[in-house]
Amino acid sequence: MRQAILQILVILSVTLLFTLTVYGQNQDPRVDELISEGVELHDEGNYEEAIDRYLEALELDSTSVLANYELSLSYLALRDFENALLHSSWVINSSNEQLCSSAYAAKSEALAGLDRVDEAIALLREGLEKWEDEYLLHFNMALNYYKKGNTDKTLEHLKRAIDLNKTHSGAFLLNAYSLNDKGLWIQSILSFQMFLLLEPDSRRSKNAFEEMLQTMRIKKQDEPIERSFTQLQMTRGDTVNRPNPGTSSLLSSQSSLDHSSVHRVITSTIDSLKAVDATMDEFTIFKTVNKAFISELEKESMDNKEGILWTFYVPVFSLISNSNYYDTFCRYISVSYYPESLEWWQQNPDAAVNFVIWFEKGDAS
Repeated sequence: MRQAILQILVILSVTLLFTLTVYGQNQDPRVDELISEGVELHDEGNYEEAIDRYLEALELDSTSVLANYELSLSYLALRDFENALLHSSWVINSSNEQLCSSAYAAKSEALAGLDRVDEAIALLREGLEKWEDEYLLHFNMALNYYKKGNTDKTLEHLKRAIDLNKTHSGAFLLNAYSLNDKGLWIQSILSFQMFLLLEPDSRRSKNAFEEMLQTMRIKKQDEPIERSFTQLQMTRGDTVNRPNPGTSSLLSSQSSLDHSSVHRVITSTIDSLKAVDATMDEFTIFKTVNKAFISELEKESMDNKEGILWTFYVPVFSLISNSNYYDTFCRYISVSYYPESLEWWQQNPDAAVNFVIWFEKGDAS
């Protein structure tokens, strides 16, 4: 349990190791400098300027695998899929052990962007045959099956991606959407919360939080919410391989879950709160309902059930729910949705730091 929690947030050291290994491979130091400048510009959203830096680097060293790879990402960001194909293909043909598998993911995204989804899936199969269990290839395979409307295949590859890496926020988000589409709403709520724990403050976080509220029956669905994976997307953070011990399938635990009892707990809690105060603010309702939701799952987990639902999700959120940091957690994952949560964070700047430190230690308070 403690090890699983630590693996959620231990990212910086692995990223640093990856950066030092890859960026230190060019003989001309100016090449590394230009690529570093390009990465910084890309991360700031200045994709065209980033491309200029990478092209300058290639003028100095036409064999730079990293410059070609970074070019593919910046061209993807500009939706220039043809150039993204060109440079990701170059990296694949180089057979570079550090970047080749990620280039398969980039090239598949370019193909999907050109509405060549079947070719993207075939390419990813080839990548998985060469590189075996790379979580990013499974994740991009899931994205493509999601685009095709094949929910079962989407969940199959997401299951493997999450087994391999529990720090990838996008996998949890797509998992939440797909589980919801499949009718597995309880698992979907937990996957939404894991995503929000990893990525609390983006635009897609706001949309995800709203869909989670609808799934929890706290908010009525007036119209469909925009989902962030209607277009394929990839970030540089997705390219860092972070190993994680495998776990059993979320779907395998479906039959052992009493949906009716959880539904009763949610609806009765909402009804009780509204009976006490019909004008109660939505954040307080969410915080209270979510605690009751987690508590009910914690009771069911006493039967020593197997599967990632019972061995990972429920223990993680039970730990948070039973700690002194539960209110902080609720503010943390709702910061993109409720203005009062954002205001709370601005007024309590040390709260997030303390929560993360506590969570990394895995010690209940």
